[in-house]
Amino acid sequence: MSNRVKGPFQRRWVLYLVSDVAAIVCAYYAMFVLRFDMAQGLYGNAARIIGVAEPAVLGSDLRLFYAESAFRIIALLSLTLCFLYGVMNLYEDRRFMLRRGETWNILVVNLFALLLFFGYFYARKNTWHPRSIFLSIAILNVVFTVGFRSVMDAILQSLRVRYGLDVTRAMILVGEGNSSQMLCDFIDAERLGGIKIVERIRSENGKGWTESLPGLAERVKTVNAHLVICADLSMSIAEIMRVLEMSDGLDVSAKVWSGKMNVLITRAKLPIDVIHDVPLVHFDMPRKPRIYTVGKRIISVTLAVAGLVVLSPLLLLIASVIRLTSAGPALFVQDRIGVNRIPFKMFKFRTMHHLADEFQAQVEEFNESGGGLFKIRKDPRVTVVGRFLRRFSLDELPQLLNVIRGDMNLVGPRPLPKRDFENYYEDWHYSRHNSLPGLTCIWQVSGRSDVDFHNMCILDIYYLRNQRFMLDLKILLRTLVVVVFAKGAY
Repeated sequence: MSNRVKGPFQRRWVLYLVSDVAAIVCAYYAMFVLRFDMAQGLYGNAARIIGVAEPAVLGSDLRLFYAESAFRIIALLSLTLCFLYGVMNLYEDRRFMLRRGETWNILVVNLFALLLFFGYFYARKNTWHPRSIFLSIAILNVVFTVGFRSVMDAILQSLRVRYGLDVTRAMILVGEGNSSQMLCDFIDAERLGGIKIVERIRSENGKGWTESLPGLAERVKTVNAHLVICADLSMSIAEIMRVLEMSDGLDVSAKVWSGKMNVLITRAKLPIDVIHDVPLVHFDMPRKPRIYTVGKRIISVTLAVAGLVVLSPLLLLIASVIRLTSAGPALFVQDRIGVNRIPFKMFKFRTMHHLADEFQAQVEEFNESGGGLFKIRKDPRVTVVGRFLRRFSLDELPQLLNVIRGDMNLVGPRPLPKRDFENYYEDWHYSRHNSLPGLTCIWQVSGRSDVDFHNMCILDIYYLRNQRFMLDLKILLRTLVVVVFAKGAY
């Protein structure tokens, strides 16, 4: 059997999902026994200890209801809790190497779910269901979930040691300093996530990593590595991106230990491993499951159509105000660069005077973003109405039409004008065009215009390599917050 067959499980998160559902089932039936069969003993003693009224005897009607409704309630609890576990990054496979306060996150999720159910009962004025039942389920579920996950970790570790299963073979690129050696020793000692270093490589004769790439690609194939780890803190962003391109071609994951990617933590607030105050950033394999690409497209179009229908009165009002307050059309149509660098016509509400493009050269020297992005905090070409629309991103709403037409998705790198595209100054910047652009993105929710072009591209590359349904959902939810509070828009 080859090492590739004995490599890491491709859907390890499914094991934890099954474990969590099993915990919910056990918690429910444990509650049933404790609350209906042992209530007067166990719950009565607990009530006397904390000095509250003893629980009432639950009648046969309630017992029959919870027995007959077990499947429905367990299904509802499973959908709610497992979705929230996903939000708290508890199904992230190998994106993290360090443990991330798993027990605390499980406790927080169960408390939040408990509040949701209590809030529902209060809104419905439901006094028939004893609150102690769901409180018991929450407490028991925390215990079972933590316990079952610990058992799953132990089983996986045993499979790695005894049978070589679920082992991630890593090739690590190390630098000259002690820091690289420290990271290597740490990974070797801890074996977190089943990572096993099978080869350590230094740059050849002090040359840059870029010149070593052909040899590195061959070594990845030879040692059958599933993961490339960049542990040289002196690596430039350009070299890092070349290594990522190499991993793209080999369809392997990569981890990058570099302070040059701090924007992912400081501005984007993404959950990322940090070792010695330096982020260790995971970049997943570039190939995405078809269910994700098709599902993302269906969701984008469905939400775009719904958005146009619901917001149509607002869109008509904005168009009317624009026409009444300044000369020119309400819509502004501009060539933007989309997937595979192919231009398309993008729609926006006009926020500038209708002759604004003719004055582009005169305001170019005031650009505040540098390089391939043109942004001025107080652009004199913007109208009064346009400034308001930009502040709350209302000028972007017509792009829902672009989503329906297939030019864009709801989430993806923002499409830039031809002027910005022609001012890219690094080859790796063009990688941001490897997917459909989006109405919103990580850059949009990380400060937008307050984040320069260089860091915007880092955010885009991170998204394209790590995109998934849960990340898209988080970006959409954060976009609503950013729009309401008008953060970073001008």
